[in-house]
Amino acid sequence: MSRLNGTVERISKIIKNLRHFARDGEKDPMTSVPLNRIIEDTLSLCAERFKNAEIPVDLNLSYTGNIECREIQISQVILNLLGNAFDAIENLPEKWVKIETSCSGNDIILRITDSGHGIPMAVQNKMLNPFFTTKEVGKGTGLGLSISKGIIESHAGRLSVDNAVSNTAFVIQLPVRQRDSQGLGHTAA
Repeated sequence: MSRLNGTVERISKIIKNLRHFARDGEKDPMTSVPLNRIIEDTLSLCAERFKNAEIPVDLNLSYTGNIECREIQISQVILNLLGNAFDAIENLPEKWVKIETSCSGNDIILRITDSGHGIPMAVQNKMLNPFFTTKEVGKGTGLGLSISKGIIESHAGRLSVDNAVSNTAFVIQLPVRQRDSQGLGHTAA
């Protein structure tokens, strides 16, 4: 009975997160929300896929505070990066994903690293362009990274690849608090 209750609870959480995630958050106001909750809720949407493929996801969430953002959009970026990581490593002999957070001055650093062996520079130079994809026909649109870059930039942040590591690592840098048009920090809700 407790196993059944656990399954029902997990399904309820996934449905709640899907309803939340499926909205277009572009017009949502910036609000102050726990970054770890965004990561954990997003991960719950794809955790079963990773589990079934025997790909462990390791969390090292050093930053435990809030971030001022459009929660749905940040979740969409994380889900896109996790989906790309999954696609890149699902057939590798060594499979893993790490999600890490830290704080550097007034910025949050969110790093998603996978067991892949990096991205060739020729691909990096094109991968943020709309419709560019390295995936087989029918598997990708080539829009995920372009949209993700736009979302992060709309949050006064930066999406980049860390070429200093031997694996594939995407780094999102976001301000803890957004600035208004006069350079003043918003008051978070």
